[in-house]
Amino acid sequence: MRVYLTAPIANSNISTMIDMLKALAEENRFQILKLLSEKPLCVCEIVEKIKIPQNLVSHHISVLKKANLIDFCRCGKNNYYTLNKQSLNELVKILTAMGDRR
Repeated sequence: MRVYLTAPIANSNISTMIDMLKALAEENRFQILKLLSEKPLCVCEIVEKIKIPQNLVSHHISVLKKANLIDFCRCGKNNYYTLNKQSLNELVKILTAMGDRR
């Protein structure tokens, strides 16, 4: 099934998409998203899995949240991060539609 864009992308959506793509372009952030695609994780679990310092993981989490690529919930003392599947699916939908244009 092909998805077609029937209207131009609004400038605000373009800006949002650019922020998302910039966030995805960094290797550690991409690894974090890959981990979060498996299950929700807290910062300490992410640090353990990708072997970078906690302050760097926190920075990457901040960039991913600002780009609306992840969500979080507070459980006890920890924040658990999850993928924002709606945002990711919208990005994929728009990029797919752009690729299908003739």
